[in-house]
Amino acid sequence: MPERSPVPRCARPRLVLWTALAAALLSLTPLSVAAQETRPSWRDVWKWRETWSGVDVARDNWLVYSGITVAPFGHIHDPGWRVRLAGGYGNYEYSGNRSTTPTPDIQSFSAATYYGDALVGYLERFGPLTAKAFGGLSYIAHDITPFDPENLVVGDDIGVKGVLELWLDIGEIGFASLDASWSSAHDTRNARARLGAYITPSISTGLEGWLNLDNQSDCDLGWDNSVDCYVDEKTHLFDYTRAGLFLRYTWDGGELSLSGGISGGSFQTAGDAEPEPYATLNWLTQF
Repeated sequence: MPERSPVPRCARPRLVLWTALAAALLSLTPLSVAAQETRPSWRDVWKWRETWSGVDVARDNWLVYSGITVAPFGHIHDPGWRVRLAGGYGNYEYSGNRSTTPTPDIQSFSAATYYGDALVGYLERFGPLTAKAFGGLSYIAHDITPFDPENLVVGDDIGVKGVLELWLDIGEIGFASLDASWSSAHDTRNARARLGAYITPSISTGLEGWLNLDNQSDCDLGWDNSVDCYVDEKTHLFDYTRAGLFLRYTWDGGELSLSGGISGGSFQTAGDAEPEPYATLNWLTQF
């Protein structure tokens, strides 16, 4: 007799169907689990770090700098908290009358300067306006050779620092920006404003203006009446400003900016400073 099948013939198609479905489910389950395990996190997809470096040169001074901003909880362009570390090193030269008699004694000085910032901030958007505010600690040093007894920013100093950065999107036309900072270390203050227009979606150009002040500039400007302030001849606020043009090229996750113009001579310590050219090259990337 032929061997009987343990499953009736009428039930075989149904069994084959259920077996195929079970096999399909078993084969898909590991794939879905693997897909979940290998799915990239937002840190692999979003740009949450921003680094920059650059160089600034003029006739009697130069500065190299670098920094990083980290958005630990989201995209670098999204509202939220961020941490910033930055630093730089440079050199500048100046001269001044250090005579204690009616006969002038013009001396020349060379200074190495370096700084470091450790800041915590927050980014917020208000329609076309993006605002970033930072606060933290700042270290600024001026090592001057030979020693200058009439300079108020000799040596190193540690203090608190605040930074405000504003970016206004003017649509397809262009943009405006303002970066301002203040540190209690040598009472250092800096501001830079830009007004740019787009040539192409990736290339923009425009005007920029700078202002750089500290304890010594306040003394030379006549704003400081303390006994430590020695002024032979007052300077003008123009001596601590810059004005120029910039060219900016951007791509997905990066920016290259070149600017140049005329500086009032912000490191002159007395009298009218002679205008001098300056140039700044800055590279920024986000990843």
